[in-house]
Parts: sequence; C-alpha cells; structure tokens
Amino acid sequence: MKKKRNWFLRMLTILFIIYIGLYIASISGYYESTLSNKVALTDEAIKRFEQDVIDGKEVDVESYIIEEKADYSNKFSDAGEKLGTSIQKILTEGISGVWEAIKVLFF
Repeated sequence: MKKKRNWFLRMLTILFIIYIGLYIASISGYYESTLSNKVALTDEAIKRFEQDVIDGKEVDVESYIIEEKADYSNKFSDAGEKLGTSIQKILTEGISGVWEAIKVLFF
C-alpha cells in the first residue's frame, strides 16, 4: 500500500515552525536590539557633531547622517512595476476616453 502524503499538514507544520521562530525572536528582543543600535549610532553622531562645533570645524549635516538604503529591486520587481504602470496608464486613458464618449453622446 502506498501511503498518501498530507501536504496540508506539512505546510501547517512549516508555518508553525516559522511562527515559533519569529515569536522567539520578538521575545528575545532582537528587534529592540537593532533599534537601540540605531539610537546608539545617532547618539555617537550627535556627540561628534557637538565636538566638531566646539572645535570650530566646518560642519556639514550630510557627514553625520547615516542612511542605510537597501536596494531590493530585481528583474521581477522591475517587471511588476512596469506592468503596474502600464495597467494604470491603460485604465486612466480608457476611463477618460469612455467619459469623453459619454460627454459627446449625452451633453
């Protein structure tokens, strides 16, 4: 006899394991830890800024701001963005065209 595999239970088990992992990460304070690291970096930048002002150095705000921008774009996200823009353009022009036709017919 061939035993049937229950894909639903496997998927449910995987989702439960992911949930437990995320729950443990939240309880252990991982997110709060990353936020406190960002605050610590900001405090260090403020101290550097104040010291540079006291020393009379030339102060530029851009040298104290740390921006961490991650670029998550890839072929699929670019294609999705182009598709969304195209659909928006077609719908916008289509609706305005229908409205113009209604105005010509009835007004």
